Amino acid sequence: MKNFCFVCLFVIIFSTFVYAGGISEKLLNQAGLSTVWQTAVALDAGENVQRIDILGDYLYALTDKNYLFCLDRNTGKSCFSATVALPQMPVSAPSSYANTAYVVAENKLIAFDTLQRTEISRITLHIPVSAAAAANKEYIYLPGMDKRLHVLDANSGHELFKVTADDFSGITSVSAAESSVTFATAGGSIICMQASSPKRIWQFNAVGGITAPFASAANFIYAASRDTNLYKIDAYSGKSVWNFPFHTGSVLTTSPRATQTTVYQYAQNKGVYAIDANSGKQLWLLPDGEDLLAENGSTAYIMDKNNNCVAMDNQKAKKIYTINFAPVTAYTANTSDAKIYIMDGKNISCIAPSAK
Repeated sequence: MKNFCFVCLFVIIFSTFVYAGGISEKLLNQAGLSTVWQTAVALDAGENVQRIDILGDYLYALTDKNYLFCLDRNTGKSCFSATVALPQMPVSAPSSYANTAYVVAENKLIAFDTLQRTEISRITLHIPVSAAAAANKEYIYLPGMDKRLHVLDANSGHELFKVTADDFSGITSVSAAESSVTFATAGGSIICMQASSPKRIWQFNAVGGITAPFASAANFIYAASRDTNLYKIDAYSGKSVWNFPFHTGSVLTTSPRATQTTVYQYAQNKGVYAIDANSGKQLWLLPDGEDLLAENGSTAYIMDKNNNCVAMDNQKAKKIYTINFAPVTAYTANTSDAKIYIMDGKNISCIAPSAK
């Protein structure tokens, strides 16, 4: 274990924990946290992890050289790794269905088997793709830069049909279930259609465009709009759930993070809002906040712009403590459980609340 410096500053309402030289287990324990696992990934000199994503039981880390690592997020063990594109080429966020993970990279749809830990296929696409793919048992859905949603046969990869929004605006994100598929547009529409045909089930229209991927939790959709509002929509009816959308006063261009009880939304020049998922009312605002790391009961762990992990009490709407995460170079938002995933040098670490 690397050497560390520990400072504990007690103030009236919160404590601050500081570490240097890597992750200190003693420091984490002081904050009621502990390291579950730590895995070193093979990075070349000057290579850095630029994005980490969570999908189900897997963690995906993409480097700035477009090398993709997939780890079991519960154990830290390697699942597979591969070069998905040449450096500087665009690579989508990963998506998955069952045991298959998909990445769109360098205009190819790449499929991996997470159980067999192998690459299945690389299909050359005839249209550039604007956002991550979505899939179910029968179909793969690709938002194209031609402002159409292209629907492919999941087995053959052949295109079956394509659809557009009424206003022909670009498609910014898509999510698939077995019987339906939902997509959002830069024009502000969220459209749900049948999975197997271009038949609309419902449509919700926001005032401003929806450029960030929407989030889903407990049969609800949360969409951040450029009209400064956060919307909660019933995934079955398409109707607005809150009496009024949550107003942030800032153009929203990042995805909401939705758990069963709380929605976290970053707003530029405002910070991170915590919003009660049922009422749509504000719980608190952290001005320096940037994103959610994880949630444990009523405690939210937030990464701030100063590379601090800030623990917030959602019930009391106040800060509990902060930990200086200065060495952290990448992290991801986890809305599924209380595990925090961070990158420090070549190490990816999983940190979780200590068992009581």
